[in-house]
This record gives sequence, structure tokens and C-alpha cells, in this order.
Amino acid sequence: MADEKSRWETLKSEAEAGRLYLDPSVATSCRDASNKQIALFHDLQRNLSALSSVSGLGRFDCADELAKMLGMKAIGGERDFDTAFKEHIEVLELIRDTIEISVKKYEQQQADQVAATNTLLGDLDSGGK
Repeated sequence: MADEKSRWETLKSEAEAGRLYLDPSVATSCRDASNKQIALFHDLQRNLSALSSVSGLGRFDCADELAKMLGMKAIGGERDFDTAFKEHIEVLELIRDTIEISVKKYEQQQADQVAATNTLLGDLDSGGK
């Protein structure tokens, strides 16, 4: 996950610097998909507390240990789901933010080109009269 996060941090920097542009028609669906996945992971994360309290495995010491181990897999244990969701959300937020930045830069570039063209045409019109 660290590689993905690093990759998207680099891409976000490239977008902020104006070196990465995405077509708005493509980027919109990618942004929406990212937001949908982020919302799903947040929902799943909220449900983890119910999974962290495991019961019904019997009245044995080993059953208690197994219940504790399974509960820790949800929240607080090594390589638990809560941490995994947080990491995935961070990467998805980077993806979404990178897309947003690149679209804004693309739209600004388009607006600047239109303004420059209009200025050039205006200069040509005023010089030709």
C-alpha cells in the first residue's frame, strides 16, 4: 500500500505543478468512482466495532483466545481491517484529489487559451481598422 500511496502523492504533485492533465469527461467518472469507494470503506469501517466482539465459540479457554484473536483482526490487531481501510481511504483520497487538481488545471488551461485567442483576435481587429 505504501507504494500506491507514494505513486499517487507523486502524481498529485505533478498535477499541482501543472504537468498532469486529465480530460474532464474521463476524470469525472473516475472521481465519482473514488468517492463511492471511499464512502463504502467508511461504512465498512463503522461496522467493524460489531465484528470486534466475537462470541458464541463455546466455554473453553481456547475459544476465548480465538474470539479475542478474531476481534483483533477487525480492530487493533496486526494487519487488522481497520488499518487496511484507513490506508485504502488515504490512497483513494489521493486519487480523487489528483483528479480534481488535474481537471481544474485542464479547465484553467482551456480558459487561458480561449482568453489568449480572444485577445489576439481583438488585437488583429483593432490593428486592421
